[in-house]
Amino acid sequence: MEHSGDATPLTLPIPSAAQRLQQYASGKALSEVELGSPIGGGRVRASSMSWLQAGAIVYAFAAPSAVMAVPYAIGASGFIGGLLISVIITTASVIGGFMLLQVKLQFPECHTFGDLGFKVLGRTGQIWGNIIQLGNFCLFMPCALQFCAEALAGIGKGIPGFNNCSDYYVMVLAMVCLMTTQVRTFNNTKILSCLSIVCVFAMAVIMVMAAFSYDSTNKIPAQLFGNPEQDATVRFVTAAGGFTINAWAFVPAFLTVELSTCMDDPRDFQKSLVFAGILNVLVFVVVGTIVVWRWGYNVGEVIGLTSGVTAWAPGASTNTAFNIFQLIGNFISYMLDSVPLGRYCQRTWAPNFQDTWLPRDVCRYFGYTLPTFLFALFVSLAVPSVNILLDFTTALTTPWVTQIYPAVIYYKLCQMNAGSLQQDLSCGFGFQKKLAIAVVFVIGCISFIICSVKAVGYVAVSELRPPLEIGCSGWIIWKG
Repeated sequence: MEHSGDATPLTLPIPSAAQRLQQYASGKALSEVELGSPIGGGRVRASSMSWLQAGAIVYAFAAPSAVMAVPYAIGASGFIGGLLISVIITTASVIGGFMLLQVKLQFPECHTFGDLGFKVLGRTGQIWGNIIQLGNFCLFMPCALQFCAEALAGIGKGIPGFNNCSDYYVMVLAMVCLMTTQVRTFNNTKILSCLSIVCVFAMAVIMVMAAFSYDSTNKIPAQLFGNPEQDATVRFVTAAGGFTINAWAFVPAFLTVELSTCMDDPRDFQKSLVFAGILNVLVFVVVGTIVVWRWGYNVGEVIGLTSGVTAWAPGASTNTAFNIFQLIGNFISYMLDSVPLGRYCQRTWAPNFQDTWLPRDVCRYFGYTLPTFLFALFVSLAVPSVNILLDFTTALTTPWVTQIYPAVIYYKLCQMNAGSLQQDLSCGFGFQKKLAIAVVFVIGCISFIICSVKAVGYVAVSELRPPLEIGCSGWIIWKG
């Protein structure tokens, strides 16, 4: 059901809370059309995304950049320790997504993190939700730009004359990344998200094949728990680094509200969460274990930085193939990150935007997304280390979004409904539910502390500190 750009928007009545609860209890789902709450503000769309497609988008959101660091996560925390961390963090993130979905089902007219926070916690919850979700999107976009640049530099022997300067590669790719922000909705990303998963598994297969085909000349056997670093501080911070990778590798809560809005029955998103969680754990278990078993604990934080393995030498066929898939996957990851951020800007600045594909509306939407792109481009060039930016972005936003915030608003919702006649049948407030909320909240707090240790430790400990540099050879602006 669509309208031309000049038509008067169709609005449909929004059911009351009691009607919503009765419909959900009876098994009737409310689609976006029924709610009369179009994402763009001037059109009504039918929801059409399946749970499998939504699950693919959830997994593809961070996986193209995360899969490169899976072996490091296992090596830094040990075979058993790393796998336990993966299972615990993934499970807590899935349950956090379940909790967020329950709040969404109570308030199906909400389309963003901030919308849900406003319904449950008022203005404070709206501000809190927007800061941690949109703040992550803003800060991850420059990281994705850098990941794309590093992938392009790794294809063959790179572009002659660039001398491995990532800033040049960022500027070459910038306009392509800007074009990907114009897809507008997750419904328009389904095919590309499936392509991203293909790229992720291709990268995983290449790593496993390389592990069996190439030996490491610098192999240090991994431990079952922890890592063999001699210095206690370095050992602890390194282990925290493995934990951090698990924290940002799988972040379903970032997209739970937006993706469930695109589905005919938002409750089916539970299947999407489980599907994406299983994929995440399988990659950690299979890829991480095999690569670390073959090459030892001391693999690179990004697999291409692993020393003593000729598979990752410039010009090697393995390295080139890996970086081709990495480039495609991270383009799509950048796109998925920019979609909700661009849409939020449009809804804030132009709530009555007609959302057509007429030339005038295409230009307008381009203008709405341009500021966030320019911010990402500036940060990617001005921050001396993309690794440090990613570490602090993870610590300050990811545990809050994936575990802490969902636990808090779900707990508050259950309190609100405990004595209400409009109580949702799925939101009882017994001991098991309280225990689940407490566990997810505590895991989120622990994750925040450990991720902060890694972020600060990799700056403070000289042995772990990455190169700090703004500019490239010949025009260095600042060097630490």
